[in-house]
Amino acid sequence: MSGNLARPFAKTSAKSRARPRGWWIPYAFVAGFAVVLIANGTLLYFALTTFSGLSTQQAYVKGLAYNDRVADAQAQAALGWSWDMDLVAVDVPQTDPTRRIATVRASGRDAAGNPLDGAALTATIRRPTEQGFDQTVTLPPVGPGAYEARVSLPKPGQWDILLTARRNDDVFTVRRRLMAE
Repeated sequence: MSGNLARPFAKTSAKSRARPRGWWIPYAFVAGFAVVLIANGTLLYFALTTFSGLSTQQAYVKGLAYNDRVADAQAQAALGWSWDMDLVAVDVPQTDPTRRIATVRASGRDAAGNPLDGAALTATIRRPTEQGFDQTVTLPPVGPGAYEARVSLPKPGQWDILLTARRNDDVFTVRRRLMAE
């Protein structure tokens, strides 16, 4: 009987104190889910606090006018006009190094390759990634089929330019993405 009483108070061996095999597996599952939750939370934060992605106001209404746009594109192709457009003479003012002063230059030719004179040109200049920098300028003629105007661009980088040329009842539009460095 004395042997049985001494046994519960006996020191346990090192082998009996060792953790069972695979003890870490539940912790690995919890850590994996924690990593996924942290990553999803980070992505959710950036998705809600950055650019909304909305680039077209009233997309449904514009979608309803799709057939009209196709007809306008066919009429424009029938004109046979071609327009080249570029930003030239980009200057950086010393007072504001982020601003760019540029010249928008456009030159047009008709289907026969003759300069397009007598057209009224307007250019709508937009920042593709930010709102609030849009401007519209009129390009007066500076030579045979050539038109240009100086613009002030608040930031360097990419700009979308929508050029609209009108001569009599004919309308021609062209869109270009240009860089102001």
